[in-house]
Amino acid sequence: MAKKTKGGAKKDKAKVRRERRFEPLSVMSARVVYLMGAIGAILMGAGAWGQFGALLQESAPPPLKLAPYILAVGALLVGAAIWVGTSGEPALRVGDGGIAVEKRGLLRMPWYEVKEISWNGEGLRLLGKTDMGATLAYTAKLASHPQAIAWIVKEARERIPGTIDLPEGAGVPDPLASVGEVLTLEPPQVVGKHCAASGRVIAYEPDARLCPRCERVYHKASLPETCECGASLAEARATAQSA
Repeated sequence: MAKKTKGGAKKDKAKVRRERRFEPLSVMSARVVYLMGAIGAILMGAGAWGQFGALLQESAPPPLKLAPYILAVGALLVGAAIWVGTSGEPALRVGDGGIAVEKRGLLRMPWYEVKEISWNGEGLRLLGKTDMGATLAYTAKLASHPQAIAWIVKEARERIPGTIDLPEGAGVPDPLASVGEVLTLEPPQVVGKHCAASGRVIAYEPDARLCPRCERVYHKASLPETCECGASLAEARATAQSA
């Protein structure tokens, strides 16, 4: 329920910002990975017993000459199963805060900083800037991130349709609401940001107004009628006039 301020204006409850986190998929069949791991574990057990069994049981045969090699092969198979079973691709996040890549920390590209989303044959090529101003270019591969790509396409078409160039037949699946871990985001940091219209620095949080679609930051005194992404700022202008 809306809460009234002393001046009679209604103060809406703050919007809860959310995003989805997607772990990369393995590019190899799960059965192959399990088989490699099982064979490796058996070889490691046999090699360990052949090498060290005599130390544990007096009736055990003396160490076998091939035992260290069997143990080593088993360890290599287990290691290979772990390596191929876990993709080297980083996890991706998609939501109100934009697109984030979990690579050497969290590299977040807000929607208003996305310059280009294109198809390069193996996935989506993302080009833009992070919220810290650094250039970010990353390719989300369809083989390892099908649902992350599906949600990026869905969100981009709704928020920044002018930046996405996706050819027909690219093979992007439909986004599934049941896939991905839903995370709650903190409110965006606006103090210190520059107004997208005037360049004025936001010194106080109450002076900031956000585009409801791309979260571009404006000063309440310099709000245009529409955001650069094409979204209407009528609601933000109404709250600025009543403040």
